Amino acid sequence: MNNGKLRIVGCLAGLAGLLLTGSAFAQDAAPAAAAPAAPPQPAAPAADASASSSGSAQVGMALPGAAPQAAAVAGNSDHDAVVGRLAIGYLGRNGVDIGAGSLPGAAAVVIDAPVIGVRYWLSDMLGIDAGIGFGFTSGSDKDAMGVSTDRPSYHLFMIHGGVPLSLASAGHFSFQVIPELNLGFAGASQTVGGMDASVSGFHLDLGARAGAEIHFGFINVPQLSLQGSVGVRMNMNSTSQSPGSGGSSHFDLATTVGDNPWNIFTSNVAALYYF
Repeated sequence: MNNGKLRIVGCLAGLAGLLLTGSAFAQDAAPAAAAPAAPPQPAAPAADASASSSGSAQVGMALPGAAPQAAAVAGNSDHDAVVGRLAIGYLGRNGVDIGAGSLPGAAAVVIDAPVIGVRYWLSDMLGIDAGIGFGFTSGSDKDAMGVSTDRPSYHLFMIHGGVPLSLASAGHFSFQVIPELNLGFAGASQTVGGMDASVSGFHLDLGARAGAEIHFGFINVPQLSLQGSVGVRMNMNSTSQSPGSGGSSHFDLATTVGDNPWNIFTSNVAALYYF
């Protein structure tokens, strides 16, 4: 009888222990269940579908908070295509007054020569022109008696510099203003009756021309261009002769076309080819 009572007491004690243990687990799990769940992280923004897969994807992607940037616009004229390229060509004709009337066999008063040079565009607006012109000539005549007479020997050296400014361009056309200068030296000499006679001249001009450079892109040769212009120029000339101390100097301000409109095709046209 006593053994039966002891078994009943043991069962009740075990049941009480289970109840106390379950209550303790429930108290520990309640705070964890009450804690709010962490908010989901936003997905990373997808790259713009228009971005190039060849390394230019940065153009089509925008960083968070960054201001939009405009894409670079390429030039649409033949002039824009020759920026940063070197051109070689004819830059016009110029001359030096030497006052050759003092030489018996000299007929020329002005010695001229074409100027050959280069042009380089530093930007779509600013360029540089540089060129030189030179010439040398000599000769002699022999009469029926075999007597030889020297002809006057001429020489000329010209330096040209300019700063072309492209103020507007579209298609095959570029409107330009070109401040420029020319510096020249020339002379002539002749031996007459055993005596040497010579004359020399100095020339400096400063001015500016306005005109158009036309590229031949309409026949698929945009590297070739022709430039025509007119302008105003200040000229300073001086001459001297030997033997003696004679000479002259004069100053003038005039248009570059002068009284003959066809001069535009010789003195004021430049033909250039860009490489």
